[in-house]
Formats: sequence, C-alpha cells, structure tokens
Amino acid sequence: MTITVRPGSTVMFTGDSITDCQRLESEDGLGFGYPLRVAGEWGLRHPDRPVTWLNTGNGGNKVMDLEARWQIDVLDARPDVVSILVGVNDMGWHTLDPKGYVIPVEEFEAGYTACSRPSPRRARS
Repeated sequence: MTITVRPGSTVMFTGDSITDCQRLESEDGLGFGYPLRVAGEWGLRHPDRPVTWLNTGNGGNKVMDLEARWQIDVLDARPDVVSILVGVNDMGWHTLDPKGYVIPVEEFEAGYTACSRPSPRRARS
C-alpha cells in the first residue's frame, strides 16, 4: 500500500502504549518510539515537504478505549493520514485481568471497524 503525504498534511498516530511511547514526557508530544522515528525520517528525506505530526496513543488502551475517544482524539484533529497500532492489550488482557476476561474476536473487530470507517464529518471544505 502506498500512502501519499502532501506538504502541509497532518499525520496522526494513535493506539496503545506502543504508540504512546511516553508522548506526554517528550518535548514534541510524539514520544520516544516509532512516531518520532517516522517523523524524523520524513524530515531527513523530505525537508522541503513539511508535515504536522500528532500522537494520541494511550498506554494500556484496548480497541474499545480507542473507539470511545476516537472523535475527540482523532476526528476532531482532522488528520489527513491516521496510523492505528492497537491490539496488544486486547490480546493479553485476559492474563492481566484478575477475572480473566477474554475479549472476543468479534468485539475487537467491531471496535476496530468502527474506528477505521470514514466519518461524515471528515470531508474537507
């Protein structure tokens, strides 16, 4: 898959702790993981094509948490490109939850699908 990122675009990273990477402790809000690396590589390779980089990853989140904050954390920012990396906590939650709650595949799929659908508010003027 090829993604076209034009100058002036906004790229949003969102998901769980793998995306978060201590974003609130970092100077630029990107954290210290892959969002910072992608933005840095872009800047080195395309210094003449400025892009706004955002990160709304939250450590410990599962897909249902992402779905609950989707409007405010993602859609309201009106990004041109969204990178979603979530699922680690959904997979392993049953080992962390004292009740051993297993998140059914259908529940994960429904939440992920809800987040990946284009929003009617997304259209740009």
